[in-house]
Amino acid sequence: MKLYMARSITGRDKGELYVVLGEDGNDVVLVNGRNRTMDKPKRKRRRHVQPIIHFSDTLLAAADDCDVWTDESVRRIIGLANS
Repeated sequence: MKLYMARSITGRDKGELYVVLGEDGNDVVLVNGRNRTMDKPKRKRRRHVQPIIHFSDTLLAAADDCDVWTDESVRRIIGLANS
């Protein structure tokens, strides 16, 4: 599956890493698998997040193994990105 990630640059969640599920006009839909789950994603303005464009090979391989995003797979991807 295609991987899009972003880091929050403003707000209470500043510095938090998210997987981007989709885009809606000026907003992006974000999940992190813990407090922002697939059932309750976070909507945030594009200007309030910094896209991440460079990924390690292990991170890309882990994302390719995911057929469908789940909270567990999102947590695993974010854990790999933070390490």
